[in-house]
Amino acid sequence: MNNIGEDFKLRVHSNRWGHYDNYTLIKKENGWTVITMKIHGDEGDKHGSPAIEKAFGGESISYPNDLGYFLSDIWDASETKTKEEVQKYFDELGEWISTTEKTKPNFGALHL
Repeated sequence: MNNIGEDFKLRVHSNRWGHYDNYTLIKKENGWTVITMKIHGDEGDKHGSPAIEKAFGGESISYPNDLGYFLSDIWDASETKTKEEVQKYFDELGEWISTTEKTKPNFGALHL
């Protein structure tokens, strides 16, 4: 069950657009490929770097500093877990990222 080539959905809220966006992460031999509406397949390592930073940075999404460690843990867990079990991890991760995004300060003109 190593899930190589499987795609997983990461649903994240965007303050910039006021709705949830879907990110697709495909498990590769050495990391993740990240796909968004604007990015059609940036490569990242097990931590998702640099692809996840590029995807979130381009949309001004705030995310937890240690996100990469969780992506790496999910990659490792996906070696023995079913696709459905791995997707549940991504569902939780999306909630955590969305909470971070939703609770960032809004300083009007300085809003990021």
